[in-house]
Amino acid sequence: MTTVPELVAPRDPGLSRAWRSDRRAARRDEPDLPVAMALVTDGSELSTADVLRDAGVDVVGLLAPEPLESLAWAAEAGAPRAYSDLIALLSDDIEAVCVEMAPPASDIVARRAAEAGLHVLLAKPATAEAESLRAVADIAEDADLAHVVALDGRAWPAAWHVQASVHSLGRLSQITVVGAPAGPVGRAEMIDLALRWCGEIVAVCADPGSMPATALTPDAPVTLALLAANGTTILINERMSGEITTAVVTVCGDVGRMVVQGRRVRRQDSTGVRDLWMPTVPAERPGLVEATYDVVRAAELNDPALVRGATFHDLLTASRLQVAASASRKRGGWVEL
Repeated sequence: MTTVPELVAPRDPGLSRAWRSDRRAARRDEPDLPVAMALVTDGSELSTADVLRDAGVDVVGLLAPEPLESLAWAAEAGAPRAYSDLIALLSDDIEAVCVEMAPPASDIVARRAAEAGLHVLLAKPATAEAESLRAVADIAEDADLAHVVALDGRAWPAAWHVQASVHSLGRLSQITVVGAPAGPVGRAEMIDLALRWCGEIVAVCADPGSMPATALTPDAPVTLALLAANGTTILINERMSGEITTAVVTVCGDVGRMVVQGRRVRRQDSTGVRDLWMPTVPAERPGLVEATYDVVRAAELNDPALVRGATFHDLLTASRLQVAASASRKRGGWVEL
């Protein structure tokens, strides 16, 4: 039987601040108290509330673009409360908010949530303006709040294996990716991987005529090229149907190379060729699960420094590189950072 959610109206925000203070104090005696989180959604994903619950939070309320949608979607998601507007959400008894809306709305909600003293989780790595991310990060850090971004690459075991093993390949020369996910979210994922594996990126190219290579295979044109400060060239082929877990990633160094596809990692060096199989990712949306774990850890232990995944600073860096790629595409040539 579906329970009809309560439509919550705005109230004195001082009450919610006092509730959060009491909640932190209560955790000293009851460390297993669940983190109370609200979901702000545009309805693009129907599984989000269940994913959040599976990762350990109590989804207590939902805000949609319209009050009637808030009621209907809260009932569908099993949330006991629906919010008439953003002010009602910010003044409720919650500790964190998950924002699943397209920018610029996501930027606005994230900033207002941080200003209200809430931990902030972005369900997708997207922003309208990079400076909006910096503002939210500054506010959150001044208030000892977590600011976390869900990235599937952060939960991909093969990506962590490459990050831990890349030094053993010697000096890196090139990374190629065939079948990377296209679009702003997919590009943010791939840029984040490049930053983790290679460090600082100093130049970007999205101009076909200026690419160091036009194609990686006959049907895989290079759509994005990055140059790292350590000299590594990253050549990426993006496809509308691409996924991180099905893309073919080749990492080349002067003493060996690795080829990654999904769970399989093939390494070739002077000792021969060998295959490794990474653990299976059990979750439907692993990036959101891992990011929620970070929010739970930060809230339960009252320490945002415990966040291990992507923060708004990581998304800020990726967003700046995307802006540079757009400039390269528009005016041609490489764009230096």
